[in-house]
Amino acid sequence: MRKSAILTLAFSALLSAQAETVFVEAESFSDLGGWKTDTQFIETMGSPYLIAHGLGQPVSDAKTSVSITDGGDYTAWVRTIDWSERIGRAEGAGRFTISVNGKQVGEELGSGDPAWVWQKAGNIKLAAGDHQLALHDLTGFNGRVDAVLLTNDAQFTPQNDSTPLAEWRVKLLGHTEAVKEHEGYDLVVVGGGYGGMGAAISAARMGAKVAIIQNRPVFGGNGSSEIRVWAMGTTPPSEYALGDIVHEIADSASKSPAPAEEFEDAKKDKVLRAEDNIDIFLSHHAYGLEMKDGSIVGVKVFDVPTSQPKVIRGKFYADCTGHGFLGVWSGADTEMLEKGRMGMSNMWAWESADAPSSFPDEPWMLDLEEKDFPFPRDHHAQWFWESGYNKHPIDELEITRDWNLVASYSAWSAMKNHGAYAARDPQKANYEKARLSWLAYIGGTRETLQILGDVILTQEDIESKKLFPDGCVLTTWTIDLHVPNPTYDGVNPEHPFISKAIHRRTVDRKVGYPVPYRSFYSRNVPNLFMAGRNISVTHEALGTIRVMKTIGMMGVVVGRAAALATELDCTPRELYENHLDLLKASWRAPGATRFDSTEAAVTKLKTEIK
Repeated sequence: MRKSAILTLAFSALLSAQAETVFVEAESFSDLGGWKTDTQFIETMGSPYLIAHGLGQPVSDAKTSVSITDGGDYTAWVRTIDWSERIGRAEGAGRFTISVNGKQVGEELGSGDPAWVWQKAGNIKLAAGDHQLALHDLTGFNGRVDAVLLTNDAQFTPQNDSTPLAEWRVKLLGHTEAVKEHEGYDLVVVGGGYGGMGAAISAARMGAKVAIIQNRPVFGGNGSSEIRVWAMGTTPPSEYALGDIVHEIADSASKSPAPAEEFEDAKKDKVLRAEDNIDIFLSHHAYGLEMKDGSIVGVKVFDVPTSQPKVIRGKFYADCTGHGFLGVWSGADTEMLEKGRMGMSNMWAWESADAPSSFPDEPWMLDLEEKDFPFPRDHHAQWFWESGYNKHPIDELEITRDWNLVASYSAWSAMKNHGAYAARDPQKANYEKARLSWLAYIGGTRETLQILGDVILTQEDIESKKLFPDGCVLTTWTIDLHVPNPTYDGVNPEHPFISKAIHRRTVDRKVGYPVPYRSFYSRNVPNLFMAGRNISVTHEALGTIRVMKTIGMMGVVVGRAAALATELDCTPRELYENHLDLLKASWRAPGATRFDSTEAAVTKLKTEIK
């Protein structure tokens, strides 16, 4: 059970003198029931929210307790969205109701408003004291709730600002005390995927003090049980021991997607928690920076379940968000394709059950036939269930995810209800006993933007095998770029949802191509590193460096560089210009090696290069 971020406050500027308002962030409910917390779209709609991801079966109620000081007549408001109407489909895919003490307040919610707004649920009489609040899902199709507000001021309308941790939220939540500060870190890592994990572990073992911030409850990013992209790329023999730490955290999934347990979330967590030098901030969302003289001096975060704001300070920062958020917020030089990026995938799986089951056939679904989508062989829909190529990768990301949901649900309905691929059913029963067993509501994004470094790696560099003096991470994937699959062009022309991979097989997987260190730090923000798909490469070069094991090795390079730069009191660029031999020596150190301090690490490594 979690402590709800609930506060009853009287605001003379907002409400009448005797008014009372109770504000509840949905993600702070003490019992989430079957609802899930979604943190993917905070930058555009302002908050984490609860989503009823039931695969067509209504999820169990989310519940919490609220306290009323002044009994009387109250109005209940809920901030929500009609997500199916927003994307031009029939309205009301995710409908729900709200109840107080078991009594439904007003009518159904989640229908009719194609944007994030406050819907007035209805009126209710409440006595002073504690009351049980519940969200009741009606469809199982991704209804969503940002927050609930109860007020006894009949004239009051909640603000609808979508700024993350907006002032009106902070006031209503009562976070008036000083922001909690966490200081003294050598490296602050934002993002808990393979790049973030590699950076945090390697820096900590070099004696650096590290904070790692991840807005999900698990590590792994695209390689977690939440998204289920298996760890690709290899770690071929090299003079540098950059793959050691990656081997410690990498999954051994048999396919993508595979069952949740094959992505070994607990193993990743255990490896990170074994490091005394790492402070872990899981379920903390970074939403901004503090800057001074062009450098980052703090990351603004809030605790997802409680909305408690914090600032985490360090000497160096690593953008391992994939989206490049630190780069954008800090004013780093960045580059983003306007159109034609690789998209986001939401994979899914189905299984044969022992008994017949049904699946709703809804008016907002696409009318798909067998020819409109590839058969999800081996009981899973793979990476190529992908869309968003020409959608803005942040501003329209929720729309992209929702189109992926529609495509997946529609394809399954075509199989389950309309005979698509019935000939492939081993039971010859039109999938009567088949059921949709998993669908990722968190998307796996491939491309957002690039933070530019002193080297922008290009396709030509890779194909010509251009050697850089600071070449280190061996990329072993092909140049693999995704585009809409022309086979399915006519199915949903404005929103294609099946991709095709175009491979340029220019990279030897047994040898690899060494990516330069200078692609791992910002060229104009002096204390910003990056590891992941947002490093300094062109769109074409991104096609080879964006897989998990390669990204993990980037993190290892960044972590060791940050530890050295801390001790040598230099910038990432100066580390290359003045201490490249020492940097290379750090890359040679076995991954399991631990130093008592950054000073001890530098002393030891200097002896090895003499």
